Amino acid sequence: MWAVLASAAAPEAAAQPGPAAAMDPARTASLSAASRRIEDHFVAEVARIAGTTPDRVRRAMPDERRITSAASRLISALEVDLGAPLTPEQQTEILEADQARKLSLMKAREAARGR
Repeated sequence: MWAVLASAAAPEAAAQPGPAAAMDPARTASLSAASRRIEDHFVAEVARIAGTTPDRVRRAMPDERRITSAASRLISALEVDLGAPLTPEQQTEILEADQARKLSLMKAREAARGR
């Protein structure tokens, strides 16, 4: 039965576009630099909003590849680290900064791929 399901799904999987072609080293380096700048800006912005240091923000940041709501986890971790809840305004500003960060990263990836 599993073989039937696997063979039925195989043509569909083959028809789907694969991962984007590998970027040349210059584009990869450019994307890495842009990503670092975007992340550094985000960390500085969150530190300003929360009234803490960038180092504390970096320690509080969850691994985004494993977390569906990284900003919410970051807020919770900062509150624990700071020993006090963030205000609703601070939370909103952090969520907005996270959305801006995600948009900037997406645009940087698209630019690096030449789209």
